[in-house]
Amino acid sequence: MAVSIPIFYSSQLANFNFGPGHPFTGERFESYTALLEKSSVMDKCEFLPLETAKEEDLLLVHTPEYLKLVKFYEETGGYLSMDTPVTPSVVEIQALITGSGLQAAKLLVEGAENTAHTFGGFHHAGRDYGEGFCVYNDVAIVAEALIKRHGLRRILILDTDAHQGNGTMDVFYTNPNVLFVSIHQDPRTLYPGKGFTWEIGKNEGKGYTVNLPMPPYAGTGQYDLVFDEIVTPISKEFAPDVIIRNGGSDPYHADALTNLGLDLDGLYKLGKSVSAISDATCGRLLDMMVSGYGNMVIYGWLALFCGLEGLDIDYKSASPEEPGHLHEPDNEGLTSCTEAMIGDLRAHLREYWTSI
Repeated sequence: MAVSIPIFYSSQLANFNFGPGHPFTGERFESYTALLEKSSVMDKCEFLPLETAKEEDLLLVHTPEYLKLVKFYEETGGYLSMDTPVTPSVVEIQALITGSGLQAAKLLVEGAENTAHTFGGFHHAGRDYGEGFCVYNDVAIVAEALIKRHGLRRILILDTDAHQGNGTMDVFYTNPNVLFVSIHQDPRTLYPGKGFTWEIGKNEGKGYTVNLPMPPYAGTGQYDLVFDEIVTPISKEFAPDVIIRNGGSDPYHADALTNLGLDLDGLYKLGKSVSAISDATCGRLLDMMVSGYGNMVIYGWLALFCGLEGLDIDYKSASPEEPGHLHEPDNEGLTSCTEAMIGDLRAHLREYWTSI
């Protein structure tokens, strides 16, 4: 029987619109699904309809006062941050995407699927704030739902977005039931300026926040290193009930807003590394893919998706020729920087994890 990979999608997502000149537009969703339909990947996938998150869902994470503020700005116009205007379409679509995450979680918990995919990952929104293009933090809301509604005890959030997930980190900073692992560009060089190795959680949650700040231009060799030395062993030791991965193609070397060094093969391998952790632990992976900027976004998504699902498909044939690196990476120097970062992280975490 053919494999059917569930992807929660609606043509409504194309209406996502922050306004003229904003780098995040809704056409990415339409373009990507069109790419899937043109490729042999779509033979293995099934699009599932979306249900909008209700207020009670949003309140799993966000404060009532914050939701009132979002509603006010939706009606009158306003900004949650300088890069996050609140428009009716943005509020509507982020609520729809959040709802799809809750649907995907239900599928996994009920055992209907081993993987499920949404177009989410709005990880910069905190309990009472929004920023970085994010109004509702669907990552955190789904994790809270898995614990509070479905009775699960251990959720691994693996954030591979080039921008560190400050909102998600803030929500779970004191929570030992959620292991938050973020692989991101060095926060001294990129928004949001958080995610240093010493940020490891506090109180009961100390040790359950793991930040891996990667040096600019870090590529596949450096990503392999952090998976082998930190991400995979800690994830196995934690033994999650469900894994939520979020992040799109912005670790790609030609991304318009970031400075990391993965090529399409590197994104594929990143997906394979995440899938291997799922296979070795709970076998339940909820994937949220939304980020990435520039002309190669959808091709990066396709490579990452193929890696996550273990699809032996020539994803490069669907892509235009990859642009060359703007800076030839110094692999020896990048590896030395990454090793130093890992050593620093170990010093902060060794009393909490025996596997590293």
